[in-house]
Amino acid sequence: MAGRPRLPISTFGAIKATEVGAGRFRATARFRDWDGQSRQVTATGSSRNAAETALKVELASRMSVANVGDTVNAGSPFRMLAEAWLEDLRLDVDRANGTKAVYEYELRGLVLPFFEHFTVREVTVGRIELFLKVQRAISYTRARHSRTILSMVLGFAVRRGIIPRNPVKETSRMKKPQHTPKALTPDQIAAIRLAARDWRMGEGRMGPKPDGQVRDLIEVMLGTATRIGEALALRKCDVDMAADPPWVHIRGTLVVQSGAGVLRQAHPKTHESNRSVAVPQFAAEVIRRRLTLIEAEHGEHLLFFARNGKPLAPHNVRRTFREILRNAGLEGLGITPHAFRRTGATLLANELGMQAAADVLGHTSTSTTKAHYAEPDRAVKPEPATVLQRLAPPA
Repeated sequence: MAGRPRLPISTFGAIKATEVGAGRFRATARFRDWDGQSRQVTATGSSRNAAETALKVELASRMSVANVGDTVNAGSPFRMLAEAWLEDLRLDVDRANGTKAVYEYELRGLVLPFFEHFTVREVTVGRIELFLKVQRAISYTRARHSRTILSMVLGFAVRRGIIPRNPVKETSRMKKPQHTPKALTPDQIAAIRLAARDWRMGEGRMGPKPDGQVRDLIEVMLGTATRIGEALALRKCDVDMAADPPWVHIRGTLVVQSGAGVLRQAHPKTHESNRSVAVPQFAAEVIRRRLTLIEAEHGEHLLFFARNGKPLAPHNVRRTFREILRNAGLEGLGITPHAFRRTGATLLANELGMQAAADVLGHTSTSTTKAHYAEPDRAVKPEPATVLQRLAPPA
């Protein structure tokens, strides 16, 4: 008796829907994937039609990836390859949703405007070299991000047999400009604190008075050297102000996801950044004050929160911070909330060493701390003068 005929690549068999519980249906179908394997694909819904529709959406997603080797070739428009890469990226379970959103934003904003009218084979080393020079004329960071995204798209094309090699790898190396981290000066910190205290507190100002959260956030960031997302993600259960010294556990950050808004991610920017750090008294006092505001709340409640109890949006906090800088007379100096992290790193590195600074910041290597966070101390210690005094002329 002849067996069931094998499905062609990227096709599916008959869809079957069965009731699996009160008001729940499961739809199933066999799908032959890009690797030749037939797999059972399932989806559920509140009705038979809803389950079948959900299954068809899942199958369409799989088909778009499985078909890319057949539908995209070297003569296809580059935009077609870019969309296929995005489909593949969305299925990558090892990348955070926030990272995927950034990659898509940079693809559409940096790369596609230049290459959308070329075919895949027309994206040559020479054209990429010109593209990167145009981007580099704007900024090194823009060029570096453009190069990374374009390399990932063309690397995907190589893996799918669309082109034989990745031309990005043959472009000339971009020289990174010299960068010296800058910490805030004591005068700048004092001016920011004063402006944060007085922000929107003037006589005759209309509207509700500020709740002081940005003022408090500045103190917490100064006292913990955290990223803004890490500080905004601190919860009641992440702090222990009764310990000696008080400490906070950095084990989350805020992310902005398309369609979902601002969410708390259950780990920091990197898993290695999960850490507990001691807190100086000035920051501990602020945290204790915030804890009194949520004394009756559960342990998962955030220290900093919007009126509806949800996380504060980082972009709203940054907008307020820019207004505070303007009131402090520090506008146009390139100061962002990240400056508090660099300021803490600089003080720690100068007083306790680069390794201590890296530990507090959650870096796995001191090289990152040294290159991007700790402002170098150019002052030479006075001991060499005593040694060099031996070269003084005879009396």
